[in-house]
Amino acid sequence: MRMTFVFLLAAALLAGCDNNNQDTDPSAAKQGTADAQGHTGELVRILHTLEKTDEQCQGDGCPKVNLAWITFENQPTLNEAITTQLAGMLVQNQGSTPHDGTIESLVDAFLADASDMAMASKQGWELNATIKRQTRQGDLLTLRMDSYEYTGGAHGQPGVQYFHWDLARQQKLTLADLLEPGKKQAFWELARHQHQQWLDKEELDQAFRDSWPFDPTDNVYFGKSGLVLHYNVYHIAPYAMGQPELTIPYEKLDGIVRGKYLNP
Repeated sequence: MRMTFVFLLAAALLAGCDNNNQDTDPSAAKQGTADAQGHTGELVRILHTLEKTDEQCQGDGCPKVNLAWITFENQPTLNEAITTQLAGMLVQNQGSTPHDGTIESLVDAFLADASDMAMASKQGWELNATIKRQTRQGDLLTLRMDSYEYTGGAHGQPGVQYFHWDLARQQKLTLADLLEPGKKQAFWELARHQHQQWLDKEELDQAFRDSWPFDPTDNVYFGKSGLVLHYNVYHIAPYAMGQPELTIPYEKLDGIVRGKYLNP
């Protein structure tokens, strides 16, 4: 199968320095300087894009892949973790075509599966993923990772993952790492309360509550008014309700979330 292939490392074209607001256009940020050890200073972003399709397919239903993600200058450990996370997103619903686990081979495998199973019927298979900076609070960097996969059927599968990185410690953080020791139960009590409030606000009946009970998630981010629990489709609600979010206000998290992350 012959394919068109565009792989742009935009270090020379699209680089920007870190700031404390959510990114809307990585190319619009001004050039900055990065600390060589990654513990302090600004982070200089590098935008990568990968677009691939089968040039033998003509029309609107051709399978395609579109990826856009960022890495950072002088941040090899972080960049390796980002690449690993992206590959994990791509491999979740991978078919039978062999691959070596790299981003490029996973893209090739997706298109090969599409060619074998969907090309003749023009089902319009697609795989999209975007990684961008969500926030930075002191040494805590949070990335938002969006994905969308369609392999036929009534609708595709969207998903969002939040990725937390401690720049001082140079390691990925889980929700457990964000909480004070021994505060896990207290945190989930707060989350259950917010879930109950969400059910009441949506005026959902008992049948819904029995079918879609509360379930913990470690997919969280720091929002404007609190720590937000993000749920992907089919987790605590049907597909038609999208991706619900529960926000625990910051004033309730004092002593539960570690102070260095709550008040950087």
